[in-house]
Amino acid sequence: MERSATSWGFLILFIIFPLISEGQVEKNLTKEQYQVIEDAFRKSGKDETRIFFQTIDYKSWVHLLYGSYYRDKRGIALCSFEDPNLERAIDQLIDHVSNIRVKELSRNKLGKRFTLINDLTDYPYLSITEPIIIGEYSFILFKYPNSESLSVQKKNSEGNWVFECAIPLYVVFID
Repeated sequence: MERSATSWGFLILFIIFPLISEGQVEKNLTKEQYQVIEDAFRKSGKDETRIFFQTIDYKSWVHLLYGSYYRDKRGIALCSFEDPNLERAIDQLIDHVSNIRVKELSRNKLGKRFTLINDLTDYPYLSITEPIIIGEYSFILFKYPNSESLSVQKKNSEGNWVFECAIPLYVVFID
C-alpha cells in the first residue's frame, strides 16, 4: 500500500512537471520586445533610465481604454484613429493584457543607458509591463510613482519602433 502511494506520487509529479516547466519558458522577453523598450527611450534625452528589474503584470488599467471617459469615435486620449489598424490593435489589447506575466529583464539585453533597480525604495524608477506587440503597433504601460501612461509605438519601414501616441491614465499632483 505504501509503495503504491509513492508510485502515484511520482506519476503525478511526472505529469505535472512538464506543465510547470512549460510555464517557465514564458519568463523571458523576446528580442523584439527588448527592441520596443530600447526604441521607447531612444529620444528621451536622458543618459540614464532607471527601471525596475522585473516587468509588472498589473492589468486593471486596460479597462480604462474601453469606457467613454477616454475614448470617442475619433480616438482615445492623445491617440487618433486615423489609422483603423490602431483602433483594431487597441480593441485586441484586452486579450493580450490578460496573458502578461512578471518577467525579469536581462541587463545584457538592454542598452547601457538602463539601470535595473531591485529596491522599491530606491527612487526614482519606472515600472513597465512587458511590451505587447499587435501587428505594427506596440504598447507599454509606464508606471511611475505618481502617474501611469500607455505608450503606443508603430513599426516604421526601417524596422524601428517609433512613438505614435500616448494615453495618460492618471497623474497625481503633489504640492
